[in-house]
Amino acid sequence: MRILVVEDDQIIREGISEYLSEFGYDIIQAKDGQEALIKFNNNEINLVILDIQIPFLSGLEVLKEIRKKSNLPVIMLTAFNDEEYKINAFSSLADGYMEKPFSLPVLKARIDSLIKRHYGSREKFEYNNAEVNFTSYTAKYNGEEVDINAKELEILKYLLENEGHALTRAQIIDNVWKETDEIPFDRVIDVYIKELRKKLGLDCIVTIRNVGYKLERKWRI
Repeated sequence: MRILVVEDDQIIREGISEYLSEFGYDIIQAKDGQEALIKFNNNEINLVILDIQIPFLSGLEVLKEIRKKSNLPVIMLTAFNDEEYKINAFSSLADGYMEKPFSLPVLKARIDSLIKRHYGSREKFEYNNAEVNFTSYTAKYNGEEVDINAKELEILKYLLENEGHALTRAQIIDNVWKETDEIPFDRVIDVYIKELRKKLGLDCIVTIRNVGYKLERKWRI
């Protein structure tokens, strides 16, 4: 899991990063709002730890930009006791907040809980009238069994694991096709995506022009 830590205080930022790295998290750091959005847009991020008071763009401004593209978990950090900041954070679709000073073990517990809740088990997927079981490689649409092949489901699972992030056709091929498989032309991915949309009604698979595809379910407040 890759976490973006956005904090202008170097000691706090590096302290969080070093602590979480000990538990196997891949950490990317940003010291201000502009750098945060650049790092977010150029990396596959799974969770964001975001200070409210940072230079150039505030944490809440950064959060609003993130929510235009992704529903990944975001924890806000604040030194303020002002209730208005908390209300603003939640109305901007943050998943929680922590007031400074805070305990690193408590922060990690919050992160673990959010990741479990948000990503959970990737063995099942439900969207509107579609139901997919990645363990049994079966799928249903409107309660009826759907004839679907393994590669279609593996592509769907990879999109799900990177929900909210645009993936190139090359990325999908690199992660779905094994070394022993015959590597297809990248446009073959278009055919698989078309079949997934048709068989399971997955309008949540969005085409990103000149890039590839991303899975993006509507954010529910």
